Amino acid sequence: MSEEKTVYYSPVAVRPATLLIIDKRNIPYLVSLDRDMTLGREYPGADTNIRVQSLITGRRHGEFIHDDSDDSFYYIDNNSTNGTYINGVKLPPYNARGSKAYKLWDGDIIRIDRKTLNNPHPESVLILFSRSFDPNEQWQSFRIPHMTRVSIGRGENSMIRLQDIMASRDHAYLYRDECGTFLYDCNSQNGLSVNGQQVEGGVQIFNRDVIRIANTMLIVIGDKIYYNNPGEKVGALSVHIRSKTVNFGRKTLLKDVRFQADTRDFILILGGSGAGKTTLVNAILGDGKADGEVILDGLDLYKNFKTMKSQIGLVPQFINLRLNDKVRQTLMDIADIKLDRKYYSKEDKIHRVDEVLNRVGVKSLENHLIRQLSGGQKKKVSVAAQLVGFQKVFICDEPDSGLDAASRVQQMEILKEIADNGKIVMVISHEPDDAVNSATNEILFTKVLVLAKSSMDNAGHLAFFGSPYDALDYFGVTRLQDIMKEINPDFEGGKGKADFYINKYLEQKGGSF
Repeated sequence: MSEEKTVYYSPVAVRPATLLIIDKRNIPYLVSLDRDMTLGREYPGADTNIRVQSLITGRRHGEFIHDDSDDSFYYIDNNSTNGTYINGVKLPPYNARGSKAYKLWDGDIIRIDRKTLNNPHPESVLILFSRSFDPNEQWQSFRIPHMTRVSIGRGENSMIRLQDIMASRDHAYLYRDECGTFLYDCNSQNGLSVNGQQVEGGVQIFNRDVIRIANTMLIVIGDKIYYNNPGEKVGALSVHIRSKTVNFGRKTLLKDVRFQADTRDFILILGGSGAGKTTLVNAILGDGKADGEVILDGLDLYKNFKTMKSQIGLVPQFINLRLNDKVRQTLMDIADIKLDRKYYSKEDKIHRVDEVLNRVGVKSLENHLIRQLSGGQKKKVSVAAQLVGFQKVFICDEPDSGLDAASRVQQMEILKEIADNGKIVMVISHEPDDAVNSATNEILFTKVLVLAKSSMDNAGHLAFFGSPYDALDYFGVTRLQDIMKEINPDFEGGKGKADFYINKYLEQKGGSF
């Protein structure tokens, strides 16, 4: 009889996604996706949850399925007559029920259309899946005039003016003539993409194309552009690493790692020696490209590295503030470093610093010297220093190394507050149990990711991803640090259960990633 414990399983609460839908009425509308929901066309007696006006959509065309083990959504095409395209690829039939379940990631584009997507059917349907849209977000429209250069950017004179500070002042422009509509990048800092593909120079765009400029989505509907003004936000970081090899493929360091981090997640990365922690970090940074995808806000880092590399980065071990500098001057100096003067004026930098001072709650201290601040106020200024730039994902490799217990707690509280300000923070730590709220004693991490080294292939695999409290129950321990004892080999003082937990997690996920 096996002595292993039954693996703990706790359903994850649904965090609603949002569907932006455009059918034959050519007006975008938003639907909250908060459970299993069916998709079909509108007709008398229709009983699907999501109904679109489209004669080429089946009565029960497809369905969105919620996986409560990790709060993800899948889409299945129910062997419909006209099928479903996701990111330009048609879902093939799988069995009598329909297609294989397709896991949806932030920014995925779902189309019900004919195969010539550049010439959409009049009854076609476009659905944009998002974990970052606000269901109450207001969308604006702009009619593209004929034979006129339509400027897009932050600048006061832009015809389509974006309230998105990550957009350049003169970011891009549109031009429409008898040959079609064309989109050109104006050598912007953060670039642009069409249907998830990075644009270099210019490209022809078509009806139902989805344009991405920084955090702003622009959708072509006939001769109009519909766009939102979302401000500064982070949607989701989706990581799918099939494998990471070295020595010309002869040695596999990491295999079958798949997870999604959301806005305000503070994630602990645990793993023994050789389990692949540093390899995973380098893969997410893009420094050690793996066979797989790293998708941030719907864009693939590996395909768009030039424009996205500044959005995912390492954080220094500890943030040193010059004690004789004033708070505002400290942040302005950082703005001069992080905000390229080619794209950001002095006024832009002042506006950004004001925005961060207000967000963090230290505007009233802007003229105080750092040495005059209390410990808590200094922590807030340290948070503000990291928020001045537009980095969305912060990765910290042992930020608490070499610090005393009090300093470790302080460092973790700073990182947690960065996450609370709408970012994603990932931390490798050997003292994870110090990351507790000093007032409530609650664990600061929102998620725990555990890598374990398999004895079958000597590669690191995902052994757990979920909340810290579920992690403690899952591994049957009372401290996060003790998780390592469960998965480390005997010769490192562990219990050697790495294979057990890798297999159990795989079973929990349905047998594959």
